[in-house]
Formats: sequence, structure tokens, C-alpha cells
Amino acid sequence: DSATTFSESAVTMGTSMRSNAYGVERYGGGSFESKRYLENDGDVYVCDSTFHPDEEGREPSYLKWKFLREGTAYMLDEK
Repeated sequence: DSATTFSESAVTMGTSMRSNAYGVERYGGGSFESKRYLENDGDVYVCDSTFHPDEEGREPSYLKWKFLREGTAYMLDEK
């Protein structure tokens, strides 16, 4: 959409990336925080995303995605 936001990102030792988007108007207003990193010797790409609402008393929303590298055999944890 055409909303104006402020964003920033940083890479940590070449193994992870963190980015933030501030001033988001959707979902009642707030900020997005995203952390991306590799697991299992680079076979699994993980993206942790959190939406921090501006509205007082509203809890953050959290979502974690894991992407498996094509051709990789992987057994899921029993957590």
C-alpha cells in the first residue's frame, strides 16, 4: 500500500539478519520485527516475525516459518 513507514535492518556476523518496520498503519497500527537465520548447518532457513501493536493493552502477534532446503532430509523435533 502507499503508507509511509520507516525501516532498518542489520546483519549479525553474516549468520542472521534482523529488520524492523515502524509506523505501519495496517492492523490497527504498530511495528514489525523480523529475525532470519539458518539452522542445521544451513539446511533450514528460519524467519521469526512479530507484530508489536501501538494500541495499549494489545499483545504482540508472533509467527515462525521454517523453510527446508530442497533435497534435504530433515526429521522434525518432537517439541
